[in-house]
Amino acid sequence: MDKNKTIEKLNECLRHEWTGVAQYAQAGFVVAGLWREVYSDMFFDSAKESFGHAKLVGEKIVAMGGIPTVERNPVKQTQDLSELLNFAMEFESKAVKLYTEALGLAAGDRALEVFLENILEEEQEGVDELTRILRDPKAVSASLGASKVG
Repeated sequence: MDKNKTIEKLNECLRHEWTGVAQYAQAGFVVAGLWREVYSDMFFDSAKESFGHAKLVGEKIVAMGGIPTVERNPVKQTQDLSELLNFAMEFESKAVKLYTEALGLAAGDRALEVFLENILEEEQEGVDELTRILRDPKAVSASLGASKVG
């Protein structure tokens, strides 16, 4: 395992998690209408999960002798629920990709592999949940139409 490359990839994961904290919190703030109670809580829970992952990854970077980043990527913003959900899917899918790449770099360090597998599993659960939500675009559209009326 190349420790420096692994720390670089973990910092890329950390940057992504910092983005998730901001992006999901923003979504929780701005979601409106009939479905606000459902989706606002979901977005804030996702922000908490991103912060939890950031904390774990930052601690691991330090344990490996690195310096955790404080930078984040650009935050995607909108007030449209359908776009918020699609941004969430993009975010979770990218997280799966990043943690899968980090897992490839961790080969040979079983403890690090398990650490990354656990986070990867949670990220994949996010993709799976959003896939189920977005599976029926008519239902999402109907909820949006109802929220615009209310």
